[in-house]
Amino acid sequence: MDRARLHAALLRMEAGLARSRSNLALAERAVSLRAEAEAIRRRPKARHYHRAMSRWTGADEAEYRRILDDLLKAAGPDLDRLRRRIVRQEAAIETLRRKYGVNAPRPSLPAW
Repeated sequence: MDRARLHAALLRMEAGLARSRSNLALAERAVSLRAEAEAIRRRPKARHYHRAMSRWTGADEAEYRRILDDLLKAAGPDLDRLRRRIVRQEAAIETLRRKYGVNAPRPSLPAW
């Protein structure tokens, strides 16, 4: 494999890895936001405190954690699949870099 094709392949692989990481971050954030919204919906507040005070209580946090655990049980296989994909992509990139002796630092691609 010549250097130009190797460079193009590595850039393509790095871009795919960046997309996979971005997808994982988006999925984890969506689960977290959904759990927070559900906790707020399940525990409405009857009082309005001073605006500098937090209205989020320990019981609210416990409810949020319970909901998050339930959502992670449901979405867990998909998130695990994405994590395994990221590990495979990283291993493939490192293998290709080792095989062809690429010592240049890996590019830091922006999240998609």
